[in-house]
Amino acid sequence: MTGDGTEALRTGLAVRGADGRRLGTLVGLEAGVLVVERGFFWPQRFTISRSDVGEVTDGEVRLLGGAALRESHTGALLSEPAQPKGPIAREASGAGVREEGDDVRVPLAREDAYPLLRMRDVGAVRVRKVVRTELKQLTVEVRREELVVERLPVQPGATATPEGTTAGAFEELEQVIPLWREDVEVVKRAVVYEEVHLKKAVERRTWTEEVPLRQEVARVEEEGDARLDVGDVRSGPDTHSH
Repeated sequence: MTGDGTEALRTGLAVRGADGRRLGTLVGLEAGVLVVERGFFWPQRFTISRSDVGEVTDGEVRLLGGAALRESHTGALLSEPAQPKGPIAREASGAGVREEGDDVRVPLAREDAYPLLRMRDVGAVRVRKVVRTELKQLTVEVRREELVVERLPVQPGATATPEGTTAGAFEELEQVIPLWREDVEVVKRAVVYEEVHLKKAVERRTWTEEVPLRQEVARVEEEGDARLDVGDVRSGPDTHSH
């Protein structure tokens, strides 16, 4: 241990390594060792031998190079994390809380929702032609010949008898007179009476559904005589609770 002001050791001083990195706050002085605590929500205590103290100046304890940090309860040697680039940050255990110097940053998360459209089959439309049979009544006028026989009496003693009317008398006679008629023949033929056009159309409608979303809020409570300054807190009414 050097004589560069180490007699001014007292609790509450910041403890820094030889490279200037803050290691914690001096919270106790025991026989031959310094008790240092780091961390805000999840504090960790370790000890440093007084012989590793380089100097005490400007309210800080500066250690010598190669200072050994040991766990306060077990005395196990602690391996210091590598010096990160930029601000000194350390992830605290639980919920992504991290410490940057004397600041503790607690990230608050919330759920967001967005619609994701997926195409899926809802079925199919089958188109086929079927044949139906129905009765249709046709009406048409048809003709036929008939033989009309008329018998006209001849007055006895008539002198105006046509010449030759008695020729061939008493001879047998046979004569065929053809008669005709109209018959109906039904002829069927296929005709196109209608066309069915098939096309797909897109129906648009508005889909609405209420989705429950969770959101984290910071709730800081005072205990004992602690006083909380919430002048710069902008997280809403749930941030501060008495």
